[in-house]
Amino acid sequence: MAYFKWYRYCSNIYPVRTNLVQTGLLFGFGDFMAQIAVEKRKPNEIDWLRTVRYASIGCAVGPTLGMWYKTLDKLGTKNTIPLVTKKILVDQLIASPIVNGAVMIMSRVFSGDEWPQIQNKLEDNYVKVMLTSYLIWPAVQAFNFTIVPQQYRVLTVQLVSLAWNTYLSYMSVGGEKSEQT
Repeated sequence: MAYFKWYRYCSNIYPVRTNLVQTGLLFGFGDFMAQIAVEKRKPNEIDWLRTVRYASIGCAVGPTLGMWYKTLDKLGTKNTIPLVTKKILVDQLIASPIVNGAVMIMSRVFSGDEWPQIQNKLEDNYVKVMLTSYLIWPAVQAFNFTIVPQQYRVLTVQLVSLAWNTYLSYMSVGGEKSEQT
């Protein structure tokens, strides 16, 4: 219980820093899980620099999501079906493609890839990522916009994102690299 009081305090007093730290840690953990659980790397084969790079992407995404949810609340704050539907559609048609694409691009840039390699990775995986995203995130956001108070929305998304970050890391930097053109 003390943890939740501390978290509430931090998210109220330091919302940007709180979102930065929590999202960075959860992105990093997602990459770690991609390497261990999906790519089946042994502990001595973990690419810690990759994990740090992916965590740094999370540090950029967290504060952005906090601002995004405040922007969506400008559409309204009532929990009516039309308003929640509008928020989900705006979120999924604007933010989701941008955030997923940006994460995929930044992860490749941080890995040292040139634009042709990045473009190949996007061509290979972006549509798959977005289709998978549309299977998961509308339901998560329906819950988020109807039940979760605004100050906890980034945390809620990031907790669900543990699995998503694992998948996105694998699709962005894990697995086989696209060939250069």
